Amino acid sequence: MISTRVLVAAASLVLLAQTPLLANGGAWQTGVPVTGNGAASDQKRSTNVTIEDEKLVIDLHQEFAAVEVRYRMRNTGGEVAQEFFFPVERWAESDGETGDNMVTDLEGYAIATDGGELKWQNVDAKGEKPKPVTDPHWGEFKAATRLWKKSTIPLAQGQTREILIRYRSAYAATQSSVSDDGHSSEAYFRYSLSPAATWKGPIGKGKVTVNFLHPRPEEISIAKPKERFKKTRENQVEWNFQSLKPTLADDIKIVVHPAYDTYSALDFSNPEETSKFRAEYLVQGNRYFLRHSDYDAVASSTLKPDGEHTYEVELIKGLEYGRTWAEGAEGDGIGENITLTSHRPLPLDAIMIIPGYRGENGTLWSKNNRVAELEITLNSEHTFAASIPDDKFGELYPIPVRGYAKPVNSVKLTIKAVHRGSAARDTCISRVELLAKLSEKPTIHPSR
Repeated sequence: MISTRVLVAAASLVLLAQTPLLANGGAWQTGVPVTGNGAASDQKRSTNVTIEDEKLVIDLHQEFAAVEVRYRMRNTGGEVAQEFFFPVERWAESDGETGDNMVTDLEGYAIATDGGELKWQNVDAKGEKPKPVTDPHWGEFKAATRLWKKSTIPLAQGQTREILIRYRSAYAATQSSVSDDGHSSEAYFRYSLSPAATWKGPIGKGKVTVNFLHPRPEEISIAKPKERFKKTRENQVEWNFQSLKPTLADDIKIVVHPAYDTYSALDFSNPEETSKFRAEYLVQGNRYFLRHSDYDAVASSTLKPDGEHTYEVELIKGLEYGRTWAEGAEGDGIGENITLTSHRPLPLDAIMIIPGYRGENGTLWSKNNRVAELEITLNSEHTFAASIPDDKFGELYPIPVRGYAKPVNSVKLTIKAVHRGSAARDTCISRVELLAKLSEKPTIHPSR
């Protein structure tokens, strides 16, 4: 088992942060601003193809939306090779970009008809161009780029065909930093129904289902269209319609995470403090938090050094990017644990975690085990379970603390289940921070 671990870990030699490398700050955009319904043409042409039925399902995960849309289309005219244009808007490249999540497009876009996959290509979109976006802290971003994912669908006279599209879309946001101050706009998902107006007649009938799957469903709100969606079950809303000729008023915008600002909570006059842990204030409207790794960490076991890498538990404090703790037990590490003793006992809002090996070499994430389920014990008296999806997280994943309002001195994280690695059975945790609630606004000293 040890030799496998050495092979997997040694694949990453130089690790850099996945944020823009700008010494005094910077500004960047993440995610995909807009996706949407297929259009019959990228010009003002007529078509004899109509959408008889449409079912759109949007699953909202922590960092992305998984989208599936099914159309039943009927050709009311003669035989045709019908062009199909699926719209995408993506941010223009920003100066100083680095990391996988800076230049974005849809992930895993696939289109199929009657069970057979169709080819597609990106083509430039015609018509009105997006406008630049202004960030209140940094200034103006370049205008986004609009394109179509173009396919061709053969249709005989009178033929009805089923079209299926699937993809993932990272949430869109603008972010900026000035020295140690950070600012992020709300993170949102947009889906434009209006391009479907180019098909013949209205959409016969349709249903849009939105599932709230990320760990903080209370953060999600339907920004537009207003009062169309109805709650059908816990963490699910639906919008049913008939004979809809969609307009811009029908386009969907969902706010998935609220805007926030961050400011350093470190005493920079104390070099010992700044070298041992991370700490920042997080401001979300009129709510205030302290996010920190100011704790002592003890692990039940630790993988032995392999000559180039060490895996001690102190690495989860996040002071060095691309380093990880790995448990040292046989098998998958079920039952192994980390105990954190906080130096700042406060009520917790969430435990923030990178539940795998995150590094510049992205393959390390899938090659090693990721945490699938944790048993969490606070102050040796309050225990709850948390499931973690098998997503490749770019940011810390929040595990909300609910039903426990006492100041927290100790946190015990016990591994109960894992997502298996493709090349090794080491279970890794790259980072843990505590998000503590503050009862009043802290004293903040902005960098500028």
